Amino acid sequence: MKKIFGIVSFICITTFTHAQHDMSSMSGMSKPSTQITYTCPMHPEIHATKAGNCPKCGMALVKKKSAVLPKKEKASVLKSTDSSNHKGMDMQKTPSAGGSQPASYTCPMHPEIHSAQPGNCPKCGMKLVKEQPKTTTVEVEKMDMPSNGNETENMAHMSMAINAIDTLMGYKYIESAERPHIVRYDLYIKDTIVTYGNKRKRAIAANGQIPMPTLTFTEGDTAEIWVHNELNEETALHWHGLFVPNNMDGVPYLTQRPIKKHSTFIYKFPIKQHGTHWYHSHSKLQEQIGMYGSFIMNKRKEWSIPTIPVVISEWTNMKPEEVHRSLRSATDWFGIQKKSTQSYSEAINSGHLKTKLTNEWKRMNAMDVSDVYYDNFLVNGKNQNEQKQFIAGDKVRLRVANGGATDNFWLSYAGGKITIVATDGNDVEPVEVDRFLIAVSETFDLIVTIPENKSYEFLFTPEDRSKYASLWLGIGEKVAAKKLPRLKYFAGMKMMNEMMDTNGNMVEMEGMQMTNQVMDMNTVMYPEITGEEKPAEETGMKKDTIKNNNQGMPGMDMSSMNADIVTLNYTMLKAVNKTT
Repeated sequence: MKKIFGIVSFICITTFTHAQHDMSSMSGMSKPSTQITYTCPMHPEIHATKAGNCPKCGMALVKKKSAVLPKKEKASVLKSTDSSNHKGMDMQKTPSAGGSQPASYTCPMHPEIHSAQPGNCPKCGMKLVKEQPKTTTVEVEKMDMPSNGNETENMAHMSMAINAIDTLMGYKYIESAERPHIVRYDLYIKDTIVTYGNKRKRAIAANGQIPMPTLTFTEGDTAEIWVHNELNEETALHWHGLFVPNNMDGVPYLTQRPIKKHSTFIYKFPIKQHGTHWYHSHSKLQEQIGMYGSFIMNKRKEWSIPTIPVVISEWTNMKPEEVHRSLRSATDWFGIQKKSTQSYSEAINSGHLKTKLTNEWKRMNAMDVSDVYYDNFLVNGKNQNEQKQFIAGDKVRLRVANGGATDNFWLSYAGGKITIVATDGNDVEPVEVDRFLIAVSETFDLIVTIPENKSYEFLFTPEDRSKYASLWLGIGEKVAAKKLPRLKYFAGMKMMNEMMDTNGNMVEMEGMQMTNQVMDMNTVMYPEITGEEKPAEETGMKKDTIKNNNQGMPGMDMSSMNADIVTLNYTMLKAVNKTT
């Protein structure tokens, strides 16, 4: 009996020992070591063993811990050809060392775009760049997110949403050291005399300056703005685009009583948003003679790069009431001043007499793209504004607001591309363009670079191209931006003649839907895109309907179209977070 008990005990102890050894072995297998790698928030396919900047976009690489599988387990994973069997892991295989891959091109801003040929990105218009061939196996840890069938695009959007705009291009940012508090400004509204045109004229200033002072706050603050009206008339201030209590909105006789002459009113409201906005008078026509300014609301964390608030505006020597009266009477006086009336002599010289006669027969006014002639255009109160504090390599953030009364403005830069990072106070995925149009009351946040130790012109051109204003960035030799040529008014007139009947109604054209999304009616007037205007007999083109591919109007030479000019359109602006 003792022998039997001893044998059983020996077998039990031996079995338990082997089981413990097996479990410890399995435990060792299930605890993978961790390897620290660095990746780009914008380009998750980039991996590095050391901290640095992304070779594609220049953003600072962020730390990412990835599990290193044990040799046996990793080998079994690499043998598998179906990556979908490995949840949360996307395996990309290494090409053979001696093999060659066909060249492919991608967009620096949209890595999901791939093309076998060089060209422009269909999403943002940027030039495609050659992709580097993959030489190592890359393990990409996927995020938990709903699939829409395009995993690459999902990953890019999710990465952008998490890091948002704060990590753009690796900029450092500074967190506000001050706790939210009441920020007080005192604005003394007075009459003044200026010479923005060729005459001394009355204007309205706040604290002796035009534009009015830039009001700066941080999210969470409370704005307390004391408006001391020292005019001999009523006034009120409206905070354009701000979320404020109704009685603080500044529209006299609608949301508040007007601020009587020689009295004080206190605007007080919480700052619960961020971004670039502006403020202006909402009484009569005071805004047009100086009552406008920049309103900046910083995030709690902001980039540590130089920032300049910029307000664009117009100036006319006419009293605003006279401008209003002239517009109501529909005279051609402003067109005569701008030389945009398309006279008969000009029509004959340019071979557009038939176009002019058709225009008269249909009782249409002369072609124009803006209504008022202005004596001057201003950037922060000056036609030529110089900012000499920048040197080569500096990046500058411009917070631009169009405080004009009637003009949209073209924005272009002599120092290279313009990167748009926000519009109307809302962050957007960065977009690089050569130029763009800012509408009345719109705001944009832009990033530009100073390439060398020179002074680069940031050009503001009204849509009618009658004059311009400039902001010079940097010190040294001046580098001027290319001026926009005179519009092709007869081309626009001809297009309008073909689009409208004698009653002023739109004519349905074969193969074309008349919507703004299909065709910009002003495009045919841009010589920098469609080429210089030529007389009809020189073009040798016959009258025809608009083509389905929207290549232009009859009589227009579209062969010279400059496809390299990247112009912003609203479809290129994407929120940094998903909004659906």
